[in-house]
Amino acid sequence: MRSMVDESHLFLKPALHRHAACVDATLGHGKDTAFFLSEGVQKVFAFEIQENILQNTMKKLGDPKVQAFCQGHETMDTLIFEPIDAMIFNFGYCPQEDPSICTQANTSVIAIQKGLKLLKRKGRMALVLYPHPSGKEEAKCIEKYVQSLSASLYTVVQYKQLNNEHSPYLIGIEKKEGYHE
Repeated sequence: MRSMVDESHLFLKPALHRHAACVDATLGHGKDTAFFLSEGVQKVFAFEIQENILQNTMKKLGDPKVQAFCQGHETMDTLIFEPIDAMIFNFGYCPQEDPSICTQANTSVIAIQKGLKLLKRKGRMALVLYPHPSGKEEAKCIEKYVQSLSASLYTVVQYKQLNNEHSPYLIGIEKKEGYHE
């Protein structure tokens, strides 16, 4: 079976094209940004709060299409001023890094709210959640928020392993064609 990160990429793929603007809201080691670039998108905005990880990842990616910010993803509305085709969040902590530095429920929900405003009609957002002990509360808050989204404006789906409550899972959101603010 594919990983949830791979499933999230499959979910986002229909929103990607050569003029697409994308957001990797949790850059880390750059796997999601590398995926966007491999799909030939026009630009990727990336957020990472750890300066050393951001610098190492940007060096590894080495692509001028990536505009990275050493800021929390909840600030995206102050840095991005164009509609977004696809956006991804991988919540929790950066693998092989300090697990005490991780995403937080309150700022994650704010970032999702701001991201949905930036998303184009038919744009997609992938949320990969990890319900380990420290991520359980964050996952619960995020689920509560996305369940409150209007079904007339958004389609919200969930993909998870039913026989393992601790495995990562995916929430996919698509802004509907007829969306009007």
